[in-house]
Amino acid sequence: MPGWNRGAIGVAAALALVAWAGVAGAAIKVRKPVLLEPEPAAPAVKPRLGAGEDQLFVGSVIFAQGGTLVAEIPAGARKGERFVVFDEGLRRAGKARVDRELEKGVYLLRPQGSLRAGMGAKLARESEREAAARVVRTNRIPEYLEFLDLFPDSKYRDRVAREVFRLRMKEAYPTFPGTTLEGRLTLAETLDRKIPLGQVLVKLDRFIIARTDDTGRFRIEGIPSLPVGVRVTLDIKSDRLRAAEEVSVELPAEKLADLKAEIPVKVAPTVLAGQVLDERGAPVAGVEVWTSPYTMEVLTDETGAFRIARRKVQDGGEGADQPLFGGDYDVFAFRRGYAVGKTSVSAESYRENPLPPIRLERLDLPGEPVPPLGVNLTEHLAVDPGAVVPEGAGPRLNP
Repeated sequence: MPGWNRGAIGVAAALALVAWAGVAGAAIKVRKPVLLEPEPAAPAVKPRLGAGEDQLFVGSVIFAQGGTLVAEIPAGARKGERFVVFDEGLRRAGKARVDRELEKGVYLLRPQGSLRAGMGAKLARESEREAAARVVRTNRIPEYLEFLDLFPDSKYRDRVAREVFRLRMKEAYPTFPGTTLEGRLTLAETLDRKIPLGQVLVKLDRFIIARTDDTGRFRIEGIPSLPVGVRVTLDIKSDRLRAAEEVSVELPAEKLADLKAEIPVKVAPTVLAGQVLDERGAPVAGVEVWTSPYTMEVLTDETGAFRIARRKVQDGGEGADQPLFGGDYDVFAFRRGYAVGKTSVSAESYRENPLPPIRLERLDLPGEPVPPLGVNLTEHLAVDPGAVVPEGAGPRLNP
């Protein structure tokens, strides 16, 4: 190996091997190879990785024997941290895990699975994406917690924390005493009063099912303490409504608590949807549509379609929109030149309610031009030659 003291390499290898095979707990000393002459620091080398990887070489193997690697990692490493090992040809050889630090910047690593790498092999830190994929495959709480410790700001944190919660719930639910979650589900709308969502099922992240009472309240007991805080979803189930957005609550880490929360739920809106047609079945655009009881006015589009999903109310003299609720509605349609059309519907809340088509009958209003007939009259008239007036036989005008 150019630039290295071969004697120093032999001494380092022998010392490391003896220490590795020696008495358990004895300190291991490894003499690092000595450069014959100073060399400028080389920039980090990009390894040959798959698409999307972003690792750089951070160390190199200075001794390899059986299931043991001794590597120099100048930037330091933590116990349990995993590294990707590349052989002398910069081909991926496997992974190794830090067992302990032998001396400053020098670490003992244990290969993970089969690994063939000798002196001079390069090390790159396991990427966040690789680590996340690995812990999901193993699906054990210690590996998840190790990941969160190594990557505290990971973009995968929420997913990993939810997996910890699910495993903990499988192991220890229900636990008494445990965390109690009391909540009240209300409609997430700006109204003059809170509208509770009563008699709906609440499913806590696929595990626990509770039902709200008529005031929208529910209670879940026996949630075990969690090693990490986690935001879990509440799945709202009801034949009457459908949640339009995910509902979630935050459960704290490492303590039992009584949690109380007002939980607003945005649900799928109540919609009146229909179409306006003329007597021939063609869509009519620009038709004004309104309802009784009154909600709001809308205009049909070029296909004659309309949707009403809100209702206008007067609040302190200013108009405001509020959600539409189910009930019996008469729906009217009007456009100049047509008679008023009407249909009726018994609408259900929190879903789209299709209406029968509203048909408009054309009116000929005074002052409007007669529509073209599309017929050439001269082709259908028979002219009698005897009825032709001779020249000069017409009426005379006084000069």
